Amino acid sequence: MTMDHSIVQCRHFLSLAAPILASLDDSHRALEPRPGVKTAGWLIGHLATSGDFARRLCGRPPICPKEWRALFNPGTRPSLQAADYPPMRELCDAFERVYRDLSDSVAAVDPESLAIANPFESARGEFPTSGVFVAYLMSGHLGYHLGQLVAWRSAAGLGRPERPDAVVA
Repeated sequence: MTMDHSIVQCRHFLSLAAPILASLDDSHRALEPRPGVKTAGWLIGHLATSGDFARRLCGRPPICPKEWRALFNPGTRPSLQAADYPPMRELCDAFERVYRDLSDSVAAVDPESLAIANPFESARGEFPTSGVFVAYLMSGHLGYHLGQLVAWRSAAGLGRPERPDAVVA
């Protein structure tokens, strides 16, 4: 299974993320601009820990602190207490480091190591192997949650970020 397309998508999404995250500060970590809208802190932390999980499937050591998993893993709920989250700069920096390294990790990984069963059992039905799950985490999952952050920005009154290219509608 070649991961070239997923690597290209991940790098593109990472370029789109920069203006989405650029103006966020600590006051935005637990802001729920409308009921049920996930907070920016949770979304960024969730992306960082999910991408870090994909990196670990590629044999890389974690970047995110282990304690973040209890805050941001699937099934967790966003907190409305800013103090529950790391500083926004730390979240954004971890997000960027994780996805930059994820692209490099996937480019260098032995394809056989991604042929094993997906260890995240609840997703195994749709994403049976580690490789299929990593491809999803670095493309569809990343794009979905970045879209949520764009909607969050709008609901919070921050407006749409500048588009860095003409590919995005």
